[in-house]
Amino acid sequence: MLERQKRVLEFWDRKLNTRNKDYSSFVKNLINILSRNDSNNADLTTNSIINAKKNITVQIASKEEGILAGLEELSLLNNDLKLKFLKKDGDKIKNNEVIAEIAGEAGKILSRERINLNLLQRMSGIATFTDSLNKKLKNKVKVAATRKTLFGMLDKKAVSIGGGLTHRLNLNDGILIKDNHLKILDYDIEKALNLTKNRSKHVEIEVEDKKHALKAANSMKKIIKKNNKNLFAMMLDKIPPKEIRLIIQELIKSGLYEGILIEASGNINESNINQYADCGADIISMGCLTNPGKSLNMSLEVL
Repeated sequence: MLERQKRVLEFWDRKLNTRNKDYSSFVKNLINILSRNDSNNADLTTNSIINAKKNITVQIASKEEGILAGLEELSLLNNDLKLKFLKKDGDKIKNNEVIAEIAGEAGKILSRERINLNLLQRMSGIATFTDSLNKKLKNKVKVAATRKTLFGMLDKKAVSIGGGLTHRLNLNDGILIKDNHLKILDYDIEKALNLTKNRSKHVEIEVEDKKHALKAANSMKKIIKKNNKNLFAMMLDKIPPKEIRLIIQELIKSGLYEGILIEASGNINESNINQYADCGADIISMGCLTNPGKSLNMSLEVL
């Protein structure tokens, strides 16, 4: 069981932080886009009524309880200002609790107010929702994000802070053979899997019923027997929990379960997640973790 859990993390968990060049570059590019879209290189109100060079200090405070996420990203956005963090990413925060202080030129601080709050509120909301699902599941199974995100890797980082897994970061981060791929190959599952050899360590295939699952598992086992170093998984997409349980039982009975991870996905939400947690899947992926992402209420006030 511990070995299987280790493989689950290896397959679906990516460590994201600003020390990672790809992640840092992604966040910086996103911040640039958000800044250009919001200010169009000018804050008309601030520039009209105050001295933009005047030094001020503001506080960011939470207006509801939750899990804090986004401070690393806040640092990238405000690297030319003085920041003081009173909490850290992953901390539980209370209503009216001060999270951070920012000091510097009024023009810079006020022009970034909405972007600062958008980042913190969205990431903290996603982290809070993910944390609530983990508590509901009582560690029975791991939850993971999907690519249904507004802010890409930033949303996945928020899921990670909330105790979830990131899943694939992008199309180049592992192989996931989906229904449309198989249609083009006339549903030749064995051919599809064989074509993935040496292309990625992570290989997953979407299946829609027990017949497809058994066929995929047999093909995977053939590759595994040849000392292939890949990690294999099956996505059971839009399959009811009872049927997933039967598929897993059949895989075990047929000697095909060992070495193949099982992902439950499709139409899973807060109300039915416990049914999927009890069906034996290794991981549950949910688009609703990030799409739409519920924001955690926060405010930014001048001292």
